[in-house]
Amino acid sequence: MKVIQSATSEAESWRLAQITPEVTEENANTSAPELLYRPPQRPFCRFDASWKGDDACYGGGLVIENEDGTTTFGSFASNRSLSPLHAEFGTLLWAMKSSLISRSRIDDL
Repeated sequence: MKVIQSATSEAESWRLAQITPEVTEENANTSAPELLYRPPQRPFCRFDASWKGDDACYGGGLVIENEDGTTTFGSFASNRSLSPLHAEFGTLLWAMKSSLISRSRIDDL
């Protein structure tokens, strides 16, 4: 008898948990605040490297955001590096060179 009572109680609890409240008009009309994008005040560069000990290559990527709101993306792959630190440093050098090249192209326009 205890098993039947327990099963009935569990079934009732499950049934009550499945009931979802109705959405009211007030909740339906609530909108999320509008997020405004503001370009950076100066060029901004993010970069990262990917390195794995047993891989023959490592890779890196960058995202450059300029004052006018333009965004430049880049990535590369290179021969194996000695460590994650070497990979990060190689990616930093590449990102710096790429940002200078990107900047000179923008200035030529």
